Amino acid sequence: MALLYPEQVEFMSIDEMQETHENEIALLNAIDKLADGYESGDVTKEALEEKLDAYIDHVQKHFANEEALMQKYAFPSFEMHQMAHEMFLADLTYATKNWKEYGNIQKTINFVRKTPEWIVMHVRSVDAPTADYIARKMDAL
Repeated sequence: MALLYPEQVEFMSIDEMQETHENEIALLNAIDKLADGYESGDVTKEALEEKLDAYIDHVQKHFANEEALMQKYAFPSFEMHQMAHEMFLADLTYATKNWKEYGNIQKTINFVRKTPEWIVMHVRSVDAPTADYIARKMDAL
């Protein structure tokens, strides 16, 4: 069973944003599967860490790309949306601190497993309206 399925997340009216969300969901599910294997002794910590690093990199690029689109198309709620991203990144940074500094990876695993709830809410209430706004602006050009 997956942590999150793409069908649970509202569809984006911009293909690039939709693809980014689907890729992020795939990463979360891969991390969860690796974490299960790590907890049972079947997966190395290095394999799990590699996927976690890929997720962190993906999230940073995801947010930067969204913010660039918002700026390009003068999204009026840019600051609010950016603040939501900054808060998530701060939580992610906190969750990874024990792992990166002390080798305790469990806080990061716990964070990843709680992330789907945030994603569903963020996409529904913030990303979908943003994508709709930007899509209308793109169509108007």
